[in-house]
Amino acid sequence: MSLQSQLKTASPGQPGVVTVGTFDGVHIGHARLFEATIELAHNTGADSIAITFKYPPRELLDPARSVPHLGPLNERVVLIKDLGVDHVIEIDFDDQIRNIGADDFVRILMSELDMKGLVLGPGATVGHDRGGDEARMKALSKDLGFELRVVQPAQVNGVVARSSTIRTALRSGDMATASELLGRTFSITGTVTEGDRRGRTLGFPTANITPDPAGVIPSDGIYACYVTTDNGRYLAATSIGIRPTFDNGPRIIEPFLLDFEENLYGKQITVEFAKRLRGEERFDNVDALIAQMNKDVSDTRQLLGTAHQQSGSR
Repeated sequence: MSLQSQLKTASPGQPGVVTVGTFDGVHIGHARLFEATIELAHNTGADSIAITFKYPPRELLDPARSVPHLGPLNERVVLIKDLGVDHVIEIDFDDQIRNIGADDFVRILMSELDMKGLVLGPGATVGHDRGGDEARMKALSKDLGFELRVVQPAQVNGVVARSSTIRTALRSGDMATASELLGRTFSITGTVTEGDRRGRTLGFPTANITPDPAGVIPSDGIYACYVTTDNGRYLAATSIGIRPTFDNGPRIIEPFLLDFEENLYGKQITVEFAKRLRGEERFDNVDALIAQMNKDVSDTRQLLGTAHQQSGSR
């Protein structure tokens, strides 16, 4: 479907201020873009619109450079709307769109969305061969009569918020940096599947979820987590890895929910990774493993228990 058709179908039918991007992870840098988009929309009497590509353009332009996403599309859309954007338009990036020049791209936004303003991040470019740099966008804004706003990057302790930086932090187990740059605790949502029940025999029944192969996963290890089920939010000591003490099996995520006894098979849960407690280890015997698991549970309670109780969560 052409870009014109996709925008026409999704158009809110009234003037808009637009920002465009993949917005992988919807981090604090993206939040700054949306804040500027909402502000400019308010000032011009328009609606705020975020156009997000369903899949990163690099997956089409250079498949070898594809990287795991920080969250699925449906989660991305919810997060953007939660930040106050009026409309989120999902666009397929295909060969037709990749060949649209910057000038034509802007004209299409104006004709199909009645665009009154365009908000871009620092160094952002639009159009074929990245021809729509800031200088070209400034010229177009004067020629075509829309307002251009370029937003400066968000930083934490001198680190610029980028999706790539967050992926690197997650892969090294640096949950503090990932959380600061995301503006929230990194989480993974999945459906609980039945495993080999080994955790139950050890006294630690886990709610196993198989991670999305297209999504980024924190480094192997044990994490202090929050787990949200359909009836509450619980503390959990969560393992990511291949269970080297037993079988070096497939990589899975295994949260052990504290003070929880319900059956979760087939249900969807969300695991929030607060802090990495330790790396994955191979133990010489089961008793040593159980002793360490008890310590992991104790560490999780000590780290998260007070905050959990203060939040009023179960």
